[in-house]
Amino acid sequence: MPGLAVSDQELVARARSGDTQAFDALIGLHQDRVFRLAYRMLANAEDAADVQQETFVRAWRSIKSFRSDAAFPTWLHRIAVNLCLSRRRRKQAESLEPGVEAASSNPGEPSGTARLVRTERAIAVRKVIAGLPPHYRALIVLREIEERPFEEIARILGCSIQSARMRASKARKVLRERLEPILAEEVQ
Repeated sequence: MPGLAVSDQELVARARSGDTQAFDALIGLHQDRVFRLAYRMLANAEDAADVQQETFVRAWRSIKSFRSDAAFPTWLHRIAVNLCLSRRRRKQAESLEPGVEAASSNPGEPSGTARLVRTERAIAVRKVIAGLPPHYRALIVLREIEERPFEEIARILGCSIQSARMRASKARKVLRERLEPILAEEVQ
């Protein structure tokens, strides 16, 4: 019936029995979030779109073996994170620098020098995040950018909650150390 919300659990159950329309509905519900996660990890829209597509291909192939002990979005994000990490390993020799964003023309925003400084700072921070080792980058994206709870991060990364907390602390420390020279330049 149109207008009635169907839960992920119900859609997954139908997809497990071969219902492609149910799986299409799951894609519709989760494709944007998977893309954002991949984009934040890879800093490249084309690569993020490839990971997004591959995530759903792998999910469809494995939907019958999906255990409902984790939420469907958590399972999807684990697939996406693993694909991102694999892609980064394959492309390690290439530069992953994000492109320059177009300046906003919203009336309430600062203009001129302030906007340029903010844009340059954002680009520098993204470059530093892009240069982090993949396991640290995944933690920074999941915790600091997407603000995921440690319980979900632990499920996505396949580790304990305590381990996720410790790894996130180390990742933040490495990020801080790499950002210090950039922030020191701005003060001078």
